[in-house]
Amino acid sequence: MGLFKRAPKTPLATEAELIELRQQVTDLKTQLQEAISLGTETKHKSQELTSKVNSLDARVTQVGSEVTHQLSELSGDIDSLEKRTKQLTEDTATLPGEIEHVRHDQEELAREQARYQIAFRQDLAEAIEMLQKKR
Repeated sequence: MGLFKRAPKTPLATEAELIELRQQVTDLKTQLQEAISLGTETKHKSQELTSKVNSLDARVTQVGSEVTHQLSELSGDIDSLEKRTKQLTEDTATLPGEIEHVRHDQEELAREQARYQIAFRQDLAEAIEMLQKKR
């Protein structure tokens, strides 16, 4: 009998039913822990993926900036090459005179180098003679 001599509306659970309920609660706890573990693992993998995507995005942005920079440099080089080409076509009339001037300067440099070489050899020979006399 229940409290105040009333019959309980539902029968009390037996020991076997309590054991079964405890087992079900334990199973539910295990399933909940596994779900939490999977959620944490999924969150970790999601964070790794987000990190990799962010890294790739930064790299693509960097490469894009470099390509843009190189294209602008190339454009500048093409423009300066066009200017130089125009200037060279204008200067072709004076080119033979400049070539002759360069040849003349080259001959002068060669003569000067030969004079220095002769003077150096003479100084070297004198130094050798002085060393030989001291011995």
